[in-house]
Amino acid sequence: MLLVGLVCWGGWPARSDAVGASSADDCHAAQLTAARTDVELRLRNHDRTVPEAIGVMTVRVPTSWPYADDLLLSENSELYRRAMRCLLRERQSMKRPEEWRTHNPRVMAVASWVEVRYETLFQFNSGGHFDVGPWVMDVHHGNWALKLVPPQALRGAHWNRVEIDLGGLGASKVSPRPSTAKNGHLVWTGLRRPAAREPMVTVQVLPPWQRAWAATAKGTEPLLVVNAAGVTTWWMATSIAIVLAALCARRQPAGRQLTELERSSSTALWWWGLLKATLRARRQPADSQLTELEKSSSTALWRWGLLKAALGLMVLLLYKGMQKTAEAVTHPTPGWLDYNLRWQVLIGILAGWLLVVCARPRKSVLLAASLVAAAAGLVAAMPSLFGLPPQLATRIGVTDAGFSVLVALAAATEWLWLAGFALWAWMLAQEGGLRPTAAPWRLRRFGPALAAVTILLLGWSVWASEYTWQRVSWLSDRTTPAYHVDHVASLSLNLASVAYQIPLWYYAHAWVLTGLAIVALLRARDLTPTVSYASLTRLDRLLLAVFFAVVVAWRQNSYAGSQAFAVLWLALDIAALYGLLAVGRRRAVLTQHFEGGEGSPQLCESITEAERSDLIARARRYRELTAALRSMEHGGGEGPLSRHAVERELSRLHRWRPVTGEGGAPRPWLPVQVTVVDVALSWGPHAEWWDNARRAAALAAAFGLPGSILMVWMDYSQRFAWMRRGLYIFGVPDVVWSFIRWELVWAGAGLVLGALWRLLPGRRGPARALGLVVAYALLIGLGLLGNLITDQETGNVAVGGSLMLLILTLTSLAMDVHTFRSERRFWPNRVGQLLSIYQIRSFSTQVAYVLVQVIAVLTIFKFFHSPDARFK
Repeated sequence: MLLVGLVCWGGWPARSDAVGASSADDCHAAQLTAARTDVELRLRNHDRTVPEAIGVMTVRVPTSWPYADDLLLSENSELYRRAMRCLLRERQSMKRPEEWRTHNPRVMAVASWVEVRYETLFQFNSGGHFDVGPWVMDVHHGNWALKLVPPQALRGAHWNRVEIDLGGLGASKVSPRPSTAKNGHLVWTGLRRPAAREPMVTVQVLPPWQRAWAATAKGTEPLLVVNAAGVTTWWMATSIAIVLAALCARRQPAGRQLTELERSSSTALWWWGLLKATLRARRQPADSQLTELEKSSSTALWRWGLLKAALGLMVLLLYKGMQKTAEAVTHPTPGWLDYNLRWQVLIGILAGWLLVVCARPRKSVLLAASLVAAAAGLVAAMPSLFGLPPQLATRIGVTDAGFSVLVALAAATEWLWLAGFALWAWMLAQEGGLRPTAAPWRLRRFGPALAAVTILLLGWSVWASEYTWQRVSWLSDRTTPAYHVDHVASLSLNLASVAYQIPLWYYAHAWVLTGLAIVALLRARDLTPTVSYASLTRLDRLLLAVFFAVVVAWRQNSYAGSQAFAVLWLALDIAALYGLLAVGRRRAVLTQHFEGGEGSPQLCESITEAERSDLIARARRYRELTAALRSMEHGGGEGPLSRHAVERELSRLHRWRPVTGEGGAPRPWLPVQVTVVDVALSWGPHAEWWDNARRAAALAAAFGLPGSILMVWMDYSQRFAWMRRGLYIFGVPDVVWSFIRWELVWAGAGLVLGALWRLLPGRRGPARALGLVVAYALLIGLGLLGNLITDQETGNVAVGGSLMLLILTLTSLAMDVHTFRSERRFWPNRVGQLLSIYQIRSFSTQVAYVLVQVIAVLTIFKFFHSPDARFK
């Protein structure tokens, strides 16, 4: 029903009022010679990627002007629009998509005047010629021109004051000479009436190289090539890492044989990475070396990697490079290349259908996807059959029925990609062992949910398109027939753009499925029944390093509008985690060697998962004895045990028990700096590392809920942020996704912390969390250095890093408490249990440590949201 409503909505006629269109002669310009006008333009250049220009125009018109009272009417009144058109617009520049407003002009009646205050915002994010308020912006690579061109009706008015603040940018030419000028602050007073269409004030600005690149990167081919190359190399690098990990998973099974689950999961990851990197070869060991469990996991992983590369090739190269490539190899250029949007939509439909098919769905799902793709593909390939132009949408000639067809086309594309992502997530989770008992994915079971989500997403896109049209055409004359034609044409162009951008939007979030595929393979390897090791293998560490880089690590978006260094961050993120593991090999508790001579084994080599219960019991006894010894030191008496007996038992606990079956083998001593409590805490709350990882991920996700809300609020609470980023075709979906993304980041960080729990340096949980946060923050520090070099905003990295430390610290404390969960019934609360685990002095330090982090987060948050914050 909702979809039918969206389709039929395009046929609704535009609302019209009784008043006819106004011409330039209707503005009574002769009576506006007594008007008073002040103009202010402030450029914001420092600490931002894209410079902004904030303009304020204040017009005071006499009440004797015939339209003065109309300014006080409702904003939806045609009389109000006619009066505003006279003061703010020229006929040839009625619609202005680059002009942003936080609100409509403020109108106030004072004595014999009516005052109109008109505020605008413009971003220097593309080159070209733009009308913004009374200004004309000519943006080129090395030169920006700011021209004050008054509306025709106000050319004879009194321009009392014109003020421009260049925001630190240098001016190369100023005309006429300003009345005052100081530190880039230019002021003109008493300006004379200019000639027809001549600018009253012209200021030419020389932007720095960072701003010039950011402003013209979208229209400069060399910069587009560099940016595309950076994104492509990031995708290819992740593909290569996935391919290597999947191949290693097939050659190095977790147990003695590769299980079917491991094979399926690793193969899917390998396929996803292989296609992503456009590789062709596949190598695998003999079938006799593979067991059923690992086969299933590796297969799913391989298929996912192959598909992701194919989609990347289609989305990036065909979307961006098809027209340029054809122009380079053909002369003269074929006329059909002018219809590139049509072919890009067709490629997006084909990619969505391929995404569904490669997930190996049931026949009913495959049939439904094929029918949807065929219908949508027919519209894109032969638009004339449905009353659409060859370009799918133009600024003229689109009927209401054509708009309805475009709505259906966008809905079909949306459904294909949404269903494809849902199918792959379901398949990866099932074949990787995350949902071993999952029922088959049935269309009648999940089809209504997919349809509902599709309608919600598309409904927002249609609403955002309508909002954009209202913003752009708010002063257009709605009584003319041309208004409805322009309205439908604008919405049609937006809907065609939605169908074009859907694959790009989904593919930008494909890293979630990559992370899911890696987790599924890790789970499949953990389920291998013959696993006897106590910690991670080299392959598991590689998988976690890639997972850390793809899911957890902070991503630096661009420098000066370019992502040329994107692949560098991937390599540095992986290297940072390996650097942390290198420190752990020397400083982690379980990597320490027993005392008693050269060649002593490491602690992790002498502990088995079956001995965990005995380990926890000995650690509890050790804490009881140390508490008794401390009581004796403070004059509490010896009690049932003498001091000598307590010390003798403590020494006995410091000696490690021989492995079962070794008879009278000597019992080695634990290292001097390591206690049995340290060993128990380093082992973690569960016998298997996967259970530790799962527990830490759940805890981090729960502790991170307030942090996710805070980060989303900070992203959209800044001035103009919601207007620029929220009110577009993927605005609300991006807000929801932003919250989900932060939850995945916290949960992913917790998973890495729990999986590497036994390999991280430190004797207590907060020390391990600190090590992981340091690896996380090192790359943030490098990114901040790049931001300072390019003089762009740092965003919320400081708050995000502080939240990561706080969340992982709380997670690690909860992990340490859960390690001794068998004692939970003996303590009234977990605080008392921590008193026992960490001892009173150490616990007071931990409380202070957490409180300092909370205060730091609040302080950083307050600083970055204060009006005079320097780094934003």
